[in-house]
Amino acid sequence: MRMTKRVFRAAFVHSLPVLMGYVAMGMAAGILLAKKVEMPCRTGWAFLTSMVNISGALQFLLVEWTANPIPLTSVVLLTLCLNLRYAMYGFSLLDRFRPLGFGLKSYLVWTLTDETYAIEVANRVPEGEDSIAYCLSVAALDHFYWVAGVVAGALIGGELPIDSRGIDFAMTALFLVILTDQCRERINRLPAVIGLVSALFCRVVLAMPIGKMLLPTIPLMVGVLLVFRKRLLAFGAGQLGEESDAT
Repeated sequence: MRMTKRVFRAAFVHSLPVLMGYVAMGMAAGILLAKKVEMPCRTGWAFLTSMVNISGALQFLLVEWTANPIPLTSVVLLTLCLNLRYAMYGFSLLDRFRPLGFGLKSYLVWTLTDETYAIEVANRVPEGEDSIAYCLSVAALDHFYWVAGVVAGALIGGELPIDSRGIDFAMTALFLVILTDQCRERINRLPAVIGLVSALFCRVVLAMPIGKMLLPTIPLMVGVLLVFRKRLLAFGAGQLGEESDAT
């Protein structure tokens, strides 16, 4: 692996959108931690949790779990359900990461968030430079952005009289924006409807409390998607065919 200033500069430029998103979301999570969790050295806790966990949704959930502890089995299952998609991402990068040693490969796999994956797959490494060095730079920069955002939020939330009401909706709002953008394409609407119906089923039919309905909803949604996978693929192929004919 050959790390150069040119590689690092390219990684920094391409990760600037992630910088803005991670710092903003990280600060929201840090402020919530400072306001909701009664414990000494909350800034140190913010640093530790953001260093070992760079999943945005889990960072927000950690605040709730710390303030209102839940059974360890629920923590494990929720973490697995929320982060299972990262394993799927890794399949497309197996060949690129295969020659690496265990330590470096583990770090690149562990830091594979949605945004980092998108940049690494695009692989806009400067001509003649090392792709692995580029991926490592992107991963390290994105990791740093997240830690900096969470720690800054914990510092601000601990020192300033900030009203934290509504901040916990930040991650939900982000996912709603992403969902809205994805649903602009017809091919993505049916899976979104399946997710909505699964959530309503767990809430209305199974009478699950709002705070506990996520755990059964995700397996149910994934199960339905797997059962009707062939039909969904056929539907998606048909939609793509219609779009190509229209153009």
